[in-house]
Amino acid sequence: MRILIVDDHEFTREGVIRILSDAFSVTKVARAGNYNDAVTHVRDGKWDIMVFDINLADISGLELIKTVRKFDTKVPILVLSMVPVAQYLKRVLQAGATGYITKSEPAEELVHAVRLLLRGMKYFSPQVQQEMPSFIDEKVEHAGHNELSDREFEILRRLAEGKTSKDIAVEYTIAVATVNEYRRRLFSKLHVKSNVDLLRYAYQNGLMEKEDSSLP
Repeated sequence: MRILIVDDHEFTREGVIRILSDAFSVTKVARAGNYNDAVTHVRDGKWDIMVFDINLADISGLELIKTVRKFDTKVPILVLSMVPVAQYLKRVLQAGATGYITKSEPAEELVHAVRLLLRGMKYFSPQVQQEMPSFIDEKVEHAGHNELSDREFEILRRLAEGKTSKDIAVEYTIAVATVNEYRRRLFSKLHVKSNVDLLRYAYQNGLMEKEDSSLP
């Protein structure tokens, strides 16, 4: 089995590789911690399965999934992440992922997911399935953030994490003025008036973990 692991934490990458190497006959492994390295591996190699985190240090994993699909429409892509499931699942599926599992689930669940994906099936772990009713709930489906573009959605999360316009501009290699324009669009589309309102919106709609929020 040939595996590509993309996660910006070395500890996670090596842990996934160890788990899968114990369970499968692994003939080739590639590791990437950012978008550019991942794309190089995608372009230059053939893979039986790819395991991606969504939160990468440079460009969103959503963009990476879309890029992969330009090169390979069939390779299974398993998302392994800690980001809130209910608010990301639709975007992950639309981007082209075939499975989703959270990092808090046991190693056996990861092995089970990979085994099913290699058989051509889709896989959503029990924890993800618990969140899926809210994914199809009409109120969630028509929430303001579901009308955002993927880039707007990522900028929203970065702002909610407390990052400055300059930080975001560097991360996405865009101008500060462009980030501020995204902020203006977010204020308009989400009907908020300040960064504090934006943070509150993100927290109330499950777009961030409680420990990441400065709100009471």
